[in-house]
Amino acid sequence: MQRRVLRSFQYFGLPCLALCLALAAQANGHNFSADCKIVQVTKQDDNVEVKLSLRVINYSGADVKDATISLTSSLVTRPQGAAFDWEKEQTPFTNVTLRFNEHKIVPPLVSTFTIPAREYEQWQKGAGPRFVIDYQDASGEQQHQRIDVAPAP
Repeated sequence: MQRRVLRSFQYFGLPCLALCLALAAQANGHNFSADCKIVQVTKQDDNVEVKLSLRVINYSGADVKDATISLTSSLVTRPQGAAFDWEKEQTPFTNVTLRFNEHKIVPPLVSTFTIPAREYEQWQKGAGPRFVIDYQDASGEQQHQRIDVAPAP
């Protein structure tokens, strides 16, 4: 019985989740959504080392090549371009290619980030990781957009 429920979720639940993420992204006017899974957490004094798995779906209307995806703080909203020191020290995902509206099994991006313990506490309270994507669109314009992130099932 349990195997049948899991199989049903695999065939119906995962596509439904992808569709819900797509509709939410389009309703919000955002071009990218992702599910994020915290794989491992290691506390280090005032910081936390967090290994994350991120699966990004592109709803922008065109394939995106050579994109950079960066982790940003969820603590405060600040003017574009301003960053905390810890954000500047993070290694972003680079040379990312995202095919438009690709819902098949999208390989996850996996990396380890060191963040302040205060940031991680906000994640535990529901803020979750926040990512942005930088890329050049089909018309050659440089884009900087927030990715809608939801916890991975």
